[in-house]
Amino acid sequence: MSLKDILTRDAELPAVLPNTELYGELLEFYHNEAELLDQYGYMTWVELFTKDTEYRMPVRTTQFLTDGDGFHDFDFFTDDWQTLYTRARRLETEFAWAETPPSRTRHFVSNLRLGSDPENGEVAARSNFFITRTRQDRDYQMFTGSRHDRLVREGDSFKIKRRTILVDQTVITGTNLSIFF
Repeated sequence: MSLKDILTRDAELPAVLPNTELYGELLEFYHNEAELLDQYGYMTWVELFTKDTEYRMPVRTTQFLTDGDGFHDFDFFTDDWQTLYTRARRLETEFAWAETPPSRTRHFVSNLRLGSDPENGEVAARSNFFITRTRQDRDYQMFTGSRHDRLVREGDSFKIKRRTILVDQTVITGTNLSIFF
């Protein structure tokens, strides 16, 4: 499914209003997710994803609005659950040289918009993110953009089935993309 199809399909779902129980549950879910990432809880974070997950970041381009959505058909990364698990596990070792010592991150998530898909019980979530990352004593990096998720209920919580990360930057000035979004 193309990026345009994903965004169009999710935007057409019936809205979940902010004063509902479902909205509150998912807002708490995203706050907990941000805290896990900021406190190096990577292995617990990976468990927030389904085993058939897709986690991707398309490459952004600068172009006129009439020329398309501004994203290429290829990605900075496309991960499945096993790749996320491997990346997270590696960050817990001294062999993740790009993260030794580890970056200090702060994840801010806002503008949460939800849509409920009555056909399959999934929830589509759009949110904006602002992530700061500091490395050692000199580097300070910032990432902004939006995340488009598909979530499924599992027990009394949710799991992320698909995450598409749309960064605002056309040039990633960070030293690497070893952090999670």
